[in-house]
Amino acid sequence: MTLGSTAVAEQPGARPAERYLNLHQCVYVGSGGHYTNVLPNTANAAFNTGTNVSSTPDTVLSCGPGDGGWRPTPANSAVRAFDLTAGRYLNVHQCVYFSPGQHYTAVLPNTPNVNFNTGTNVSNTADTKLNCGPGGGGWRLLLANSVVESFDLADNRYLNLHQCVWTSSGQYYMGLLPNSPNGNFNTGTNASRTADSALNCRSGGDGWALDGVNSAYRPLGS
Repeated sequence: MTLGSTAVAEQPGARPAERYLNLHQCVYVGSGGHYTNVLPNTANAAFNTGTNVSSTPDTVLSCGPGDGGWRPTPANSAVRAFDLTAGRYLNVHQCVYFSPGQHYTAVLPNTPNVNFNTGTNVSNTADTKLNCGPGGGGWRLLLANSVVESFDLADNRYLNLHQCVWTSSGQYYMGLLPNSPNGNFNTGTNASRTADSALNCRSGGDGWALDGVNSAYRPLGS
């Protein structure tokens, strides 16, 4: 310590400027089972969504029409406007379900198909326990790929969403979070003071390869 000096505390970074994270979960069904997309900017535009940050909450789901024999499934699709001023943490619950030959990823808490809904929320406390519906109709929760991650919004300007899609024998699997037990299928999703500039996806494995056409990243914030 130097006598006469004044310590200056580091100033916190800004929160996301926009009030709402409008997350659109668009689920498609085709010969390869189910495919979930949450981003608006993949190279496969027919499957893109309306996910955005805004000063107003979205109330209407926006999903591309699908293509190549894949069609939207409204029962598993939804939009949720998360009020980012309502708490410090965005708690994202990634729930992955398995039925022979198919994977289905859900992140929203409000689809019509309630047995597959998740606990994703905004809160002043970080969630530490995964919250997933039980599944049904021959679908069971796949714990190796399911996880919760709490993103601290208090000191971070951007939510950098990385949507990574892997494919095997015509099947598709989408991962959004960076911390599932199945580490080869994790992503670079993070909260940060800076916008990411490159997609970050793990390599996959066991015959699953990254599908670059359906994978993308999106910095949400300004």
